Amino acid sequence: MLARGQGMARAVVRGVFGGQAWSLGRVAGIPIAIDRSWILIFLLITFSLGGSFAAERPDWPVAARWGAALSASLLFFASIVLHELGHSLTALPLGVRVRSITLFLFGGLAALESEPRRPRDEILIAVAGPLVSALLGAAFLGLAAGLPDGPALVAGWLGRINLMLAVFNVLPGFPLDGGRVLRGVAWAATGSFEQATRMAAASGAFLAYGLMGLGGLAALLGGQVLGGLWLVFIGWFLLSTARLSVAQVELEQVLAPVSCRELVESVSGALLDGSESAASVIDTAVLRRGLRTFYVVDAREQLRGLVTLGELAAIPPGERAATAVESVMRPAHGLVVVAPGESAWQAFRKMAEGGVNQLPVLADGRLVGAITRERLVQLVQAGASLRSG
Repeated sequence: MLARGQGMARAVVRGVFGGQAWSLGRVAGIPIAIDRSWILIFLLITFSLGGSFAAERPDWPVAARWGAALSASLLFFASIVLHELGHSLTALPLGVRVRSITLFLFGGLAALESEPRRPRDEILIAVAGPLVSALLGAAFLGLAAGLPDGPALVAGWLGRINLMLAVFNVLPGFPLDGGRVLRGVAWAATGSFEQATRMAAASGAFLAYGLMGLGGLAALLGGQVLGGLWLVFIGWFLLSTARLSVAQVELEQVLAPVSCRELVESVSGALLDGSESAASVIDTAVLRRGLRTFYVVDAREQLRGLVTLGELAAIPPGERAATAVESVMRPAHGLVVVAPGESAWQAFRKMAEGGVNQLPVLADGRLVGAITRERLVQLVQAGASLRSG
């Protein structure tokens, strides 16, 4: 599965269980991580395979059965990483940067920094993942034909599951790969990326409701409670992700034409030189003027750092009078910043990726103001009102 931007990728993954991820390293310069929700599906697949192998090979020792189940599960998720690498390694030569690949409850997620530039690129990137899965499926089935009994059982399962993964992903419902192919075709036909996204998302919603309905019937009438609930959960996830994709495109339509220069707000009342004590800043600026963010600058207005109410409040009350603000500030080199010429959409993405509520606006290192989340929200609300009107 593909998701645009680190912010959206986090929203997709964290929407499941909160999304803490552990790094596995890099492949071709792309960070690979495991979200904690992955543990659940890994255990479910392993235990399911353990029971299945026990039924098919009752003569196997317990250690052999569970060793085969564990190996099959690990190789399956390695196959998912290869599926996502298929997307990613196709995207890179086409000018689309890949921020990360994450394994999570519903498989894998490749986080693209931006959308492809042309419909053809969208289609090529989307097709690459299922193609890798199909090739892996054929390769494992070929291996199964020539391996001894135990390894053949594992290879056969891996072959079938990879082929199933390829078929499922080419279903024409966004955000599945087939849905992205559909969007690429619609984009080429209509010339409108936004309209194509809406069409693909509508197809995705139809597919999602179908999966949820099928899951409900399986649980209520077919007695397949666990499998039915799983289909409902997958349908809900696809529906949520499709809606998130449309919302992101709508946000970009509003924010991309506006420059940060047009939205910058003055911070002249929140400038510090760093020598002020935390107690004086709290007394004169926080409690009397309600300010929560302060910018430490030098004599040339070059940004040195940033201090928020959180840093000030963390100082023990008895130490605030003797604590200079510069000793608790966040250094400028570690801050998320934006330039006047960047778009409001770029600012929004930086806020989402950095988890911050305001961005210093710098021109050659000189602080010219700040952009706040509230200002961007106002702009989005105005755009939404015009669209609905």
